[in-house]
Amino acid sequence: MKSATYQEVLDLLLACGAVKTWSLIVTILGDLAAEKGARVSGPVITQLTEPMGMKPEALRVAIHRLKRDGWIVAERDGRQSLYGLTDHGRVLTLDAAARIYGADVPAPETWHVVIAQSSEALQALDFPDLLQIGTKAGLLPGGASNLPDSVLAWEARPGRVPGWVKAVLVPEELSASYAVLSRALDVALGMEPPAETLPRAVLRLLALHQWRRLVLRHSAAVDVLMGRDWAGAACRERVAALLQRLERPDVRHLAVLVQGGGQSAT
Repeated sequence: MKSATYQEVLDLLLACGAVKTWSLIVTILGDLAAEKGARVSGPVITQLTEPMGMKPEALRVAIHRLKRDGWIVAERDGRQSLYGLTDHGRVLTLDAAARIYGADVPAPETWHVVIAQSSEALQALDFPDLLQIGTKAGLLPGGASNLPDSVLAWEARPGRVPGWVKAVLVPEELSASYAVLSRALDVALGMEPPAETLPRAVLRLLALHQWRRLVLRHSAAVDVLMGRDWAGAACRERVAALLQRLERPDVRHLAVLVQGGGQSAT
């Protein structure tokens, strides 16, 4: 069976979901320049995003937004700009790294079943990881000492998760999106990786971005409760395999390639 071409895989990955320019830039900086002081040049970002259909004007608007929101910093280096994560952006990136790159999601030490007086009271709780599974009920990973006295919170030991809870935790649309991405990743894994550094980097970053876009739509607690037998876990395995095959490029090498206008096989 003939393997897919680079462009065919690129098109499949692009079809997995709309790519927002500002979010793609965060993915790029998070993968290539997560270390303090690391920078990616404007020309490198342009060369990486152009095959994905990103236009220069969209890049300028996205960069302005990320600077305004405190995500990235910009510096001048001669005639070009260099971009990197702020301390704030780096903290958020590193906090999410285990979920994005990890082979598994660590289980919390404790769980609590939480029941509030009303749905409004439950939704008003300032606990981002709280998983609402009913009108007034939810599951909370970790401790519950900061919950108000008006809320019932009993420690629980996870067991079998019934189908109706799984349906609440993972809507059909999200499960279908994971399945679509998995199929695209299967095709990517079946192709011979491009010999050139830049095309390999483009495929790596686009696949990583489409995965990141999905996995950050829900909390890590969902991954734990769903276990290994669901579309998200299957997708995680494929992402890990592809990232291992398409190794992270050295951003300094990318800068040299872009500056020289050439390609390099490594």
